[in-house]
Amino acid sequence: MIPMDKKRIVTIAGTLVLAGAVVAAGVYGPSVWKVFRQTSSVTEPVTIQSPPVNSGTNAIEGTNGTLPNGTVPPSTVAPTTATAPSTTTAPPQGDTGSKSKYREPDTKLIDLAPSVTTFFGENALSEDAKTLAFGAAWNIHQYVDGYLFGPAAGPQLNEQDIKKYIVFHKTLWDKQLKNEPNAAKAAVFTSYVDVLFNAGIDAFDSKDKTRIEQFHQGIHDLDTHLMRNDVNSKIYGATPFATKRS
Repeated sequence: MIPMDKKRIVTIAGTLVLAGAVVAAGVYGPSVWKVFRQTSSVTEPVTIQSPPVNSGTNAIEGTNGTLPNGTVPPSTVAPTTATAPSTTTAPPQGDTGSKSKYREPDTKLIDLAPSVTTFFGENALSEDAKTLAFGAAWNIHQYVDGYLFGPAAGPQLNEQDIKKYIVFHKTLWDKQLKNEPNAAKAAVFTSYVDVLFNAGIDAFDSKDKTRIEQFHQGIHDLDTHLMRNDVNSKIYGATPFATKRS
């Protein structure tokens, strides 16, 4: 098995602009595929699954190939920003004329909710798995906020690129679970995360604003209330786990 520096992958994956993304000045950062190739110990291609989601089973079917190390297919598609549904309350944005840059995951903020702590640690999922789950939730949450609420709320990607971004994180997560000897003991949590990723892929593929907002609520709660204790963040109650801490 090729060793993986999970913390480094989580950080670099956050700035990763996948196939079809266009870098906007001051928003995304450097050519991250080049950085990813130079700094990561992963040398094998990452298989990117990008099929339709079976809405009945929430299962992903098929693949659409691999992304070779250090390469991204060219694209002329510019990112677009959609407005939030009328039923959604945007988070405080401060200066609405400013742009929110990507923020790297801060693993020091990991503070698991009591309802998920039993799925990690001794005889359960590893620290590497916890770091990947945290990083995926943190990273995806930023781009979904930016999509729904504009440049002041988060970095910008269009629907298809956010879909590919979720697929990328799901692929890393799936590869990690295959190396987790006690993954079956955390099946309730891992199944939920899998369904959430699939729902996000499906929602952004369909460009359905209602489904995108439903996914936003789930990834928001996973990030802010299950993986870290952000007491100032709204609780949507969109997870099967208790999100309020005693």
